[in-house]
Amino acid sequence: MTEATDNEQKTIRLGELLTRAGIVQANELSEAVQTSSETGLPIGRVLIMSGYLTDQELQGAVQAQSMVKDRVLELDLALKALQSVSLEGLTLEQALKALGWVNKRSSTTATLGEFLITAELCTQEQLDEALRTSQETGLPLGRVLVLIQAVTDDLLTSALTAQVLVRDNKITKEEAIQALASARRRRVSIEVSLSDHGFYKPPIRQSIKLGELLVLAGILNESDLMTALELGLSKQIPVGQVLVQTGQMTRAGLDAALKVQDMVSDGTLHALQAAEALRQVVLKNISIAQAVAELGLLKSDPSETIRLGEILQAAGVLTDEDIKKAIELSTKNSALVGKMLLVSGMIDEGMLHSALRCQFLLREGFLKMEQAVVALNHSQKNRITFDEALQQLGWTLRARPK
Repeated sequence: MTEATDNEQKTIRLGELLTRAGIVQANELSEAVQTSSETGLPIGRVLIMSGYLTDQELQGAVQAQSMVKDRVLELDLALKALQSVSLEGLTLEQALKALGWVNKRSSTTATLGEFLITAELCTQEQLDEALRTSQETGLPLGRVLVLIQAVTDDLLTSALTAQVLVRDNKITKEEAIQALASARRRRVSIEVSLSDHGFYKPPIRQSIKLGELLVLAGILNESDLMTALELGLSKQIPVGQVLVQTGQMTRAGLDAALKVQDMVSDGTLHALQAAEALRQVVLKNISIAQAVAELGLLKSDPSETIRLGEILQAAGVLTDEDIKKAIELSTKNSALVGKMLLVSGMIDEGMLHSALRCQFLLREGFLKMEQAVVALNHSQKNRITFDEALQQLGWTLRARPK
């Protein structure tokens, strides 16, 4: 695989996948993107509502996108399979089977039990007991081992991480087992052990795993992630697909998470910003663009930046002393001023949301400061959103700039 093709597999977007497979036309995708921007609905959902895409086609495309990104499936084969999904009404699994696809990684990936025994993370008796309990209860093996205290959560995480790295051809089974045994003895993470042995070093470029992003955003807890990761490894499917199948995430939520993950990879957001944006997308059912804007994460000219505290002070909501206190608190806690104002009880969540929306509109040139102050006061007085205040005042906004 050439470097260009390899990079293409890592960055393939859902819309591009659908157009290249011939399921959606370029003009239909452009129309859906515009509607998605205006309504905040996910592009996939807009395509379905517009009649350009079926639920099964979207499901197959999301699944194929995850498999391509995880290098489980080649892009060319993914496109052929999606064409079969569309033309023959098959699921992606059925289409891949008809094309003769076999997951070649399954033969090179050690089972969890093999890793645990060979690396001496647990005894054979403990493994046998856990296997019986797993079969009786339906719980994943790793979770059972933690419950019976045969392994710790940290050791299970290390073993599952090692499985993923072997699956992705980053390290060999032998290297994984040696690093696991060393990690247990030295009580360090698997990443540290692998690096110290010279087996593997994480990429320098900023990135975040899907599972880490979901935990950081508060969408999953560590235990649920480990369970999903283990199920994905045993079934040889991406963790995102497991979360959708088990009902822990919607397909729209997974699509949003993958897009936010891309924004970390291309440097648009750092990991903490991405997690907060994703949390807002899921909690408020808003678009990624809206979440990023409302959280004040968009890049702007420093000379033209209007601070949140200045807006609230100009509107008479806060005094200069309140701002100073909030800044002092935010400095000590490394948090945003707006959030510290909320935590300290100086403003409520509605005012914070209105102020952030106001800040964005000011920064992008939609409003003048005088209008912003009037609208913010009107919003506070009438307990309505900032956009509702603008509407009541008769101020309409032009289309959002691209």
